[in-house]
Amino acid sequence: MASTTAQPETIAPDAVVSFEINPGTLLQFLEARAEKGPRLKCFEGGVTLVSPGMPHESKGYRLDLLILAICLELRIKYMGLASTTWTLPLGLGDTAYEADSAFYIQSHGRAKAGQPPDLAIEVVVSNPATKALRAGAFLKIPELWVLDIPRHRLTFHHLAMRGEHKGTYRPKARSRAFPFLASDEVLERLEDPETDAATFHENCRDWARRVLVPRCRPEDGGA
Repeated sequence: MASTTAQPETIAPDAVVSFEINPGTLLQFLEARAEKGPRLKCFEGGVTLVSPGMPHESKGYRLDLLILAICLELRIKYMGLASTTWTLPLGLGDTAYEADSAFYIQSHGRAKAGQPPDLAIEVVVSNPATKALRAGAFLKIPELWVLDIPRHRLTFHHLAMRGEHKGTYRPKARSRAFPFLASDEVLERLEDPETDAATFHENCRDWARRVLVPRCRPEDGGA
């Protein structure tokens, strides 16, 4: 988990609504939604809908640009998604999840229909990440990043595949999808004062070229 110390600031909140649905009615609820709007976090029938504010959207977009830059410079194939609804077949468990972003990386080109992404990203402003983490673990998403904007904290959560913590997320310093990448350096990249998105993306590419590419060369003992 990476965090930075920052002066208190006023952060525009997200709009958040929570409620319960009747057992076994998840699919009917999803079908009844007029269109994709607020992002859905649902665990065992407990629904939270999040309408992102500007800080939420801008930080999430920066993470997307950073991942794009890394994949371009390291020639990693991937597919990115946004707000796809992830459920188990037949809506089992009344659990569904819509990430801020999701990515097929290791399973790019091989993912089966309905297969969860390799990496999901959850940006937190006004609501805790608890429900997203529970839903992500239930749906077996291997890795979930939580960017907590008010606390200036980024945590990489890995789904434990065995042992006493099997089926739950455990915080790790390095990414599972990008083993050469640490949470503290991602958070540092996000704090780049550059406000222009195109220039920020170029800064990320330059950093990936200078820092990550040498790190990943076999002769350097990289990933």
